[in-house]
Amino acid sequence: MEISKNLADQIVNAIFEVVHKNTNLIDPYGIIIGSTDTERIGTYHAAGAYAIEHGVPVFVDKAHPFQGSKNGINHPIFLNDRAIAAIGITGEPEELKQFGFLITKITEVFLKEQEIDREMASRSRALQYFITSLIYDNIRNPHQLDALMKEYRIEPDDEYAALSIKLKDTSLENSLRFYFSSIGCKLALYLYPNEWVALMNRQTFQRFNSDKFTGQYKGQLHAGLGEFGGIYQISHSYNNARIARRHAQSQNMEFCDVASISFEFLLEMIPLNIRQTFANNILKTPSAEELQLLKTYFSYNQSLKDTSEAMYIHKNTLQYRLDRISDRTGLNPRQFHDAFLLQLAVLCLSET
Repeated sequence: MEISKNLADQIVNAIFEVVHKNTNLIDPYGIIIGSTDTERIGTYHAAGAYAIEHGVPVFVDKAHPFQGSKNGINHPIFLNDRAIAAIGITGEPEELKQFGFLITKITEVFLKEQEIDREMASRSRALQYFITSLIYDNIRNPHQLDALMKEYRIEPDDEYAALSIKLKDTSLENSLRFYFSSIGCKLALYLYPNEWVALMNRQTFQRFNSDKFTGQYKGQLHAGLGEFGGIYQISHSYNNARIARRHAQSQNMEFCDVASISFEFLLEMIPLNIRQTFANNILKTPSAEELQLLKTYFSYNQSLKDTSEAMYIHKNTLQYRLDRISDRTGLNPRQFHDAFLLQLAVLCLSET
């Protein structure tokens, strides 16, 4: 295990606060890598090297000198039953013997914390590799992916859906981590710069309550859920989850399920410039009054009676205005095919 300079400094400073004696941290090659006496950093410490090699404490005094070592005590530090470093304290050995057990335990705590941090970082990298390989459909190492499937206890026949969340405030990361852990969702992670992705099977999804979720994070995020399918087809669900998320954002909602797809929802998938070009080609630059008339007319299922009443105009006036639109566009709003094109054009303008 390699000890960083930063960690070495933390260890020697922590021990110095207890013993109030100059403290050295020696690596397996006998080199001092951390010291409260900075001039000794990088120098050779024979007593420390001996303590590590033989796994025994070494006491240095005038009767027992070692190259590069001052009077003091040197204790090997063990991790996973292997000596990986030594802690040396400068002073009279007889006075310092009482600190031997304490300094080794302080050092081991620091090293174990680093080992845990590295293990967690390694797990985090594995999880990120696993999820991103699936959602981006970029499986470079099938054998490694299969091993991770077993580690996360994923059955290939289970169905999964992707949830894509865009955060307004990245400080929500820890809150979301806790939330998904609480519902038993192991396949969830933060993607830079502001997205959270969760893959849920049907069992986990039963514990996901969209109403409670949106209530808890109201105004703080937008989320979209894709459809369920095989784990190896999750990229399709993820792409649709992102579309649903963008729809939620455009409608100022916290959550949208792709299953609630609507005609207007489909229009959002068409590029804005294409929608505008289509609408202009069909409607020929309509006036605001004409657009409002067509919207009302189609909202009342092309009923002349209901539309005229809603607009407070005579039925004959409505027919006259519809005829003018027909003459100008070449499309008759009272014929099904033409009405479909006109309504589609109106919706395209409404979604721009």
